Amino acid sequence: MKKLRLSIAQKLITALGVLMLLSYSLVVSVYLTKLYDTSLQKGELLAQKQSIQYIDEITQSINRSLSSLTMVRDGLLQMRTDSVQNRPYAVHLLEAVVRNNPDLIGAYTIWEPNSFDNEDASHQLTSSYDDVTGRFIPYVVRTNDGLITIPSVDYSELNEKGDYYQVAKQSKKFTLLDPYPYDLNGTEIIVTSFILPIMDENGQFLGIVGGDISLQTVQDKIRNIRPLNGHASIITSNDYYLANGAYPNLVMKPYQMWKNGGSISDYKKHFATIQYTSDRYIKGEMLRMFIPIPIQDFTWYFEMAIPKNNMLTEYYSSLWNSIIIAAITLILMSLLALLLLKKIVLENIKKVIQVTSAVAIGNERQKLDIRTNDEFETMANHFNRMVDFRKEAEHLIQHQATHDLVTGFPNRYGYTRYIETKISSDKHVALLYVDLDRFKIINETLDYTMGDLLLKQVGNRIVEVTGEFGQVYRFGGDEFVVLLDEISNLGQAAAIAAQILSVIAEPIKMRGRVFYLTASIGMSVQQEWTPESGDRLVKESDIALYVAKKQRNTYKLYSPLMNNVPTKELILENSMFEALESNQFMLHYQPKLEIGTSRIHGVEALLRWKHPEFGMVSPLEFIPIAEKTGFIILLGEWVLRTACRQVKQWELMGLDSILVSVNMSMMQFQQKNIVESIQSIITEEDVRPEQIELELTESIFMENPEHTLRILHELQELGLQLSLDDFGTGYSSLSYLQSIPIHYLKLDKSFIRGIVTDIRKQMIFKSIIVIAHNLNMMVVTEGVETAEELQIIKEHNCDLMQGYLFSPPVTPERFVELFQLVKASGE
Repeated sequence: MKKLRLSIAQKLITALGVLMLLSYSLVVSVYLTKLYDTSLQKGELLAQKQSIQYIDEITQSINRSLSSLTMVRDGLLQMRTDSVQNRPYAVHLLEAVVRNNPDLIGAYTIWEPNSFDNEDASHQLTSSYDDVTGRFIPYVVRTNDGLITIPSVDYSELNEKGDYYQVAKQSKKFTLLDPYPYDLNGTEIIVTSFILPIMDENGQFLGIVGGDISLQTVQDKIRNIRPLNGHASIITSNDYYLANGAYPNLVMKPYQMWKNGGSISDYKKHFATIQYTSDRYIKGEMLRMFIPIPIQDFTWYFEMAIPKNNMLTEYYSSLWNSIIIAAITLILMSLLALLLLKKIVLENIKKVIQVTSAVAIGNERQKLDIRTNDEFETMANHFNRMVDFRKEAEHLIQHQATHDLVTGFPNRYGYTRYIETKISSDKHVALLYVDLDRFKIINETLDYTMGDLLLKQVGNRIVEVTGEFGQVYRFGGDEFVVLLDEISNLGQAAAIAAQILSVIAEPIKMRGRVFYLTASIGMSVQQEWTPESGDRLVKESDIALYVAKKQRNTYKLYSPLMNNVPTKELILENSMFEALESNQFMLHYQPKLEIGTSRIHGVEALLRWKHPEFGMVSPLEFIPIAEKTGFIILLGEWVLRTACRQVKQWELMGLDSILVSVNMSMMQFQQKNIVESIQSIITEEDVRPEQIELELTESIFMENPEHTLRILHELQELGLQLSLDDFGTGYSSLSYLQSIPIHYLKLDKSFIRGIVTDIRKQMIFKSIIVIAHNLNMMVVTEGVETAEELQIIKEHNCDLMQGYLFSPPVTPERFVELFQLVKASGE
């Protein structure tokens, strides 16, 4: 089948017409739906309001009437009990009931023969309300001329005419009669009666007290209830119409259900709900409300019926108006489309010329925006895709050139591009050069994928801290640069640097493992931004970083005095291999003293470097360089081997049972063949494993704790002694003591600084010793320098001490002398 192809004019007219109709129909349908629901709700509320209002009125009237009749009955009984029966006064009570209850047409009492005052014979036809029997049967009735009192009639009849007396006599209960005709002095009126039986204290029936309501009165009131031209009805307990505001002829006839409406009993069960039903007399649906009117043991029902169409008058009016407006609008839009056709076509052609000309001169931001579903749109889509492909390719190339692929941060080239475009300013500018400590170990021991994930996490943490104060760059490897160009003072930059160190030090959970990282930061600050500031900031912060790396987990602010530091560091780095070959490295030994016996328990081997140019170089200077370059592996093996040889030499000199402890760095411990390497050295030097103690720091638990625990158990199985050095200054403190196999716990010297006068420190110190002893560990306290400190740790049952109070680190020869002196003094 050939596809129908419409001209531009046809498409335009059709599209505008359909769009207008759909839009208008949607809006109108929503509005009409709400209006429909609102109209019904208004009708329902009106029906409920008027129904409840009338029910309240009729209920109050009935209750008032019943209350008055009850008072009359009680008064008559009291008169009988007191033997003060007064027929005129009783009539007066009935007159008061009718006078005070306008809805009552009459009130009456009928007594059994001689039950009222036992004087029926003397009252035969003596008053207007006595008959030939003399029974007390007055009926006070309301007429146009006022209240009259006449004798009740038909009460003795056993047919319907006498029901008002006979039914109550038989049931001896309150009776509510359905409407019935009553002969009032020759005039028939339709009434319904409330009847109260009069009973003595023995339950003997004495008579009745009753009141009549004229149906005409009820019908007149019901006729006036016509909300939205609807009508109301009252249905008796026996399902007869007591009143009907629309169809008076139905009064006293059975209730008529609508077609398919079921039974009146089913209808009564759902009286609490609003129903929409059909009707016998009008077309369309009818709203119905069926509400009970309880009257003691009887129930009347009030029904409100409103034609549904009467409730929707406003809705139908709005519907027709909407249809007319839609038709007029469609005609006007069609005419307008014809008039604008030429202009629209020319406008599209004009767009093509403008956009193609702009793209030709390099303005690729322009878009050919034509949405006509015809040839113009097809051409525009092809053209836009071609421009987009070209633009995306250029943006991708530019982004990859200026951004890091791992973190998505701008790279070094991106930093260069930024500083080239930055405008000179007199605001403070700071640059933080962030380098992760020992990150190379993670990449080498794990894999680079895990390393990249860690870098992204670290980078995101730095971004969160930096916030709106600057921009984060990744210069490569484990180096990040933070440019702060919105700071007001140096203190603000220092605070951000400290916060960056803090968030990086927080544990990182990834793939079921926990990583602990630290960083070093070099910082440079410029008072104003000039074209040279960008390069100067990087250079100066790099120098400051070099200084910070010696301490790690800190930040340093650049100062001109730092310019000479890298020179010495570079010399030390380049001369390490030569120093190892030419025996510039040496070991000194610091004794550990048993506090209880004053015997030398062992020594700690401490590395020293006697440099030909710088003299004695502190381990704090060359150990970080060795770890950074990886030289620490060779240096650590040399230290262990030299210590083993020294142990063997002392043993040959007669110094038995000297325990020598050797420090191990985290980088050494992360080697895959660390156990085999240590075992090989001990075997080659012919040393018993129990003579060697390996001192480990808490940092070994930073990476891969499962691997660390496995290695520690393997070393323990070899017979080596294990010690946890610098306890309490690292990352985990007491949390892992119960699970690691160590023999000695070395407390850092910070534990006893000020311990002599600080009771809290003494309590902490004592608690740690108790915990260690309970875990079968011996405790060594480092840095003991005064007799008072020694006394304190002795009182708290510390096992060993190490410090200048006894001896600083000494040469092997000097240690032999100390050992012999201690041994001689002990003997």
